[in-house]
Amino acid sequence: MESVVGFEWPIEIVELSESIEAHGGERVCNLIRGVGNSDTKDVQCGWDKINIPFPSKSTRHRRKPSPVKENGIITDNLVNFMHLASAANHLIDNPALQLTPVILSRDAMAIKPSGDLDLSSDTLIGFKTPVDINFVKENPYPEPKFIKENLYTEAGAIIAMTADKTASLHIANDFLLPKTTGEDVYQTVTDTVKVAQACLSCISSIQDDTISPDQVNCSCSCKDCEDGDSVCEQCDGKYDHPYSQLRPCARCLSNGLQCQKLIVIGISMDCESNNSAAMKRLDSDQTGDIKFTRSFPDAVHAGKKLYRASANWWLLLDGYRVNNSIIRCLRQFDDSVCHQLRVAVSDSSLRNRDRMDFGAIIECTNPKVASCIQSSRCAPSVTMTLFPDPFWKTKTSGTITTAQDMCLGIYCYLFI
Repeated sequence: MESVVGFEWPIEIVELSESIEAHGGERVCNLIRGVGNSDTKDVQCGWDKINIPFPSKSTRHRRKPSPVKENGIITDNLVNFMHLASAANHLIDNPALQLTPVILSRDAMAIKPSGDLDLSSDTLIGFKTPVDINFVKENPYPEPKFIKENLYTEAGAIIAMTADKTASLHIANDFLLPKTTGEDVYQTVTDTVKVAQACLSCISSIQDDTISPDQVNCSCSCKDCEDGDSVCEQCDGKYDHPYSQLRPCARCLSNGLQCQKLIVIGISMDCESNNSAAMKRLDSDQTGDIKFTRSFPDAVHAGKKLYRASANWWLLLDGYRVNNSIIRCLRQFDDSVCHQLRVAVSDSSLRNRDRMDFGAIIECTNPKVASCIQSSRCAPSVTMTLFPDPFWKTKTSGTITTAQDMCLGIYCYLFI
């Protein structure tokens, strides 16, 4: 069958095929198009059978915008967020400066390391090093070590939200490699804060898809002011504050424009080891672009961490040792509240069977559970083992199988 030169699908047909693919998947589109008759010159197409003329996969995907394949702040998203933040509550709002406080949230999820072909740019997505036809020609047989070290294993995102919670938007990508360290996370955070605190006029002048810290030229700092924590004589009458985060930039000031800026007052991350190291570094290095930025764990991961710890360890809370096994004991043996506890919380939630189930945290922290414990007759004197039975009821030589003595501990009685 001869190909048609210069043929272009109507935009309505292409959009219809994209909708069918979005709802039914690629298999439905292939079913509509049929197996094809490439060896036949006369092809009869009709709605009464398959082989309906339909755009191919490459035609459908060529219209999709090219994904952002690099780390860093996405230019268009940051510009859009700054426009949204203009309607929020401002820290400073005068004819020279409009300063909006924002909080960043960073999180990542593990992905299956692989490369995905981007038809719009003919490159493989998923590698730190750009992989295109030129790379393949220069490296026909790449080393396995090179592939392992350059494949992204986690896909992260940084979300910006105004302090009054009126606007939030994804503004940056953070793809992680297998050997990402706490120093790498710290550098990513500081670079993001530096770019996010540039003014709208400077950000809008950048034409690239992503912004690197080297491209930001929004300067209004004075070393004498920052070292002395007060406005110096040279800046007196020009600026009201000694720090660059609280000043309009030189470009807007010279052009007589209101400088619209963001100030990052906090960033939340989970408590993974690399993030913990980065947060400690941020809290100890309160200088430069991160002078007003504080780090803290996000509520979801902090709640999960505390919940998992209470299911595995005896935590000290207000002078008492607490553990989910106490609630399990009351739920099973206390006749006064066992029925109410069985309705309020499930045994699987108390045992922490599914570590990713946030619904278990909601069950265990239900106010009904707390009220049942307060009304329990056995709650003040619950006896529990520190180690599960399989760990001490064994025939191993030297293992004590029964209690031999009793001593008074700091917060409880211990049977030894």
